[in-house]
Amino acid sequence: MMLANGDVVKLSRDDQDAEMFHASTLSLGALGIILSVTLQCERAFNLQQVQYSVPLKDVRLLCIYTLTSFFYRKTVDLT
Repeated sequence: MMLANGDVVKLSRDDQDAEMFHASTLSLGALGIILSVTLQCERAFNLQQVQYSVPLKDVRLLCIYTLTSFFYRKTVDLT
């Protein structure tokens, strides 16, 4: 990635700059310009969709839980 000051940095999720790597995946260019990408392929897998009804009052808690567990990679106790 090329930063605004012209420095070129190499980012990896396994490096000491893992936080910058994760931030760059959603930065939409705010952190710099991605010059090249190496992708790690995964085996194909099946997805399952589960649908259920939730009372409107519980939707806010579910959104907080989902966003927190996604962005911070930890679960939240909603009780």
